[in-house]
Amino acid sequence: MKIDITSFTGEVPWLDSHLLEDTQAEAAVDCRLTNGSLRAYRTPQDEQFLAETPQSIYLYRNEGNRYWFDWTEDVDVIRSPVADDPNNRVYYTGTLKGPRYTDNGLALSGGSDYPVNDHQLGMPEPDVAPVVSLSGTPLDDAQEVDAETRFYTYTWIDENGREGPPSLPSGEISVLPGETVNLTVASGPGSVDMNITHFRVYTSTQVGVYQLCTQINNSGTVATDIPVGVTSVMDETPMDKRGDILETIGWVAPPHNLQGMVVLPGGVAVGFSGKDLMFSEPYHLYAWPLAYRLTVEYEIQSLAVAANSGIITTDGYPYVAFGTEPSAMTLERLDSAHACISKRSMVDMGDMALYASPDGLVRIAGGRADLMTRNIINPEDWRERFQPDTIHACFHDGRYFGFYGDSSNGGGFIFSPDSGTFTELGTYADACFRDLQDDSLYLAIGNTIKAWDKGTELMAYRWRSKVFQGKPAAFTSARIMADSYTDLIFRIFRDEQPILELPVTSDRGFRLPAGRGSRWQFELAGTDTVTALIVASSMAEL
Repeated sequence: MKIDITSFTGEVPWLDSHLLEDTQAEAAVDCRLTNGSLRAYRTPQDEQFLAETPQSIYLYRNEGNRYWFDWTEDVDVIRSPVADDPNNRVYYTGTLKGPRYTDNGLALSGGSDYPVNDHQLGMPEPDVAPVVSLSGTPLDDAQEVDAETRFYTYTWIDENGREGPPSLPSGEISVLPGETVNLTVASGPGSVDMNITHFRVYTSTQVGVYQLCTQINNSGTVATDIPVGVTSVMDETPMDKRGDILETIGWVAPPHNLQGMVVLPGGVAVGFSGKDLMFSEPYHLYAWPLAYRLTVEYEIQSLAVAANSGIITTDGYPYVAFGTEPSAMTLERLDSAHACISKRSMVDMGDMALYASPDGLVRIAGGRADLMTRNIINPEDWRERFQPDTIHACFHDGRYFGFYGDSSNGGGFIFSPDSGTFTELGTYADACFRDLQDDSLYLAIGNTIKAWDKGTELMAYRWRSKVFQGKPAAFTSARIMADSYTDLIFRIFRDEQPILELPVTSDRGFRLPAGRGSRWQFELAGTDTVTALIVASSMAEL
């Protein structure tokens, strides 16, 4: 009788151990199983020490330097969709202060706990309508029929030139040729967490739009943008000198409880609050018009972008959002009742998204939702062993790295959607981040950020075979083929009892303790790469 294992694969907790294939494992912990051999990962390498344990981390690059942003809240971060953004701006949701943005000036100046500073996301609407009156003398030949009926409004402008939504319009005013309009506006935007520096004045036109007043007189200085704090100005703009049309009507700030921000192709940001799905203006991530909002039946849990579509998971059915313009998005409910029970478990995996449901890991791709772990682990074991409501995850090297529980009672796993390989991790991480630029996975373990599989030492694995069950048999000999023999332990269990543990030092066969058994199991532990495990009833069979 002979057992010959020449390929090593992962766990299938769905099956009892004796029903597994010969290559499958009852336990595969910290095993690198990407090419059939049993290999070790390298230990995580220390990257950055933090002041406290984070829940979210983000690697920010600026002018060739690296800075780690960290938060103790569940924060979602996106880069500016603007190409070659000179401010290197990033946006994020989930902080206690609400949606925020920062850049290379705010984030890196004045401290070392990054981001040092940030601003609220969204420009305020002036809360006082302009008050208007007339001055000057009409031209001699001015007639009542020449009078122009106008309404005025104004907008705030911040230090970066971003323009907010307009104020309520002024009262109606009729202006004859030769007359000018005096305006009184608010002295400032009130208490806001941003640097608003100027305002712009617009007037209505005969075609029902507002145009920029390009000649606003401020104590003898004529300009388009007027400094905040000036409250009285005069419009001297001739009709033929008016500027661009006001475009920021309805550009309201996002709600304070906006969550889960991601960005679609075309520079449109997406977020959610409760059952409301919200979209920003393309490339203007501070503007979230009410007209761009959609509502679903269930509370939204998380968002991802896959194959140019928005993936929305809820505590009921998942949805997919299609479209190129935020004003014309189409929302489709998928007829697969797989609720998302952990926001942080949602991962964009390129052409699909994966998330944790009560029954296992769910894949959404091509407008369909599938339970990917259906044939790997049953729902009862999934809920008991892996605490899916606590899972947070990252995508790296084509695989889903999930972590569950907490630092005192938790762990991790790796799932490959392509091969279906499932292995466990002996490491729990409080947060993780995948960096595309250096193709690395970073783990926050306590208050230390570590680079996965980047250390100088190898990390010990443990691979335990299925239970080989049958008539009582006596295995007397074994041989293990490996690339090296510096750190390799072999263990044997007969009828659930350990009968052997020894270091393997060569590929030569060796004798096993005498005895017969109906249930045999074998375990390898260490860091050497193993290519074959052979157990036989005689040395001649090895």
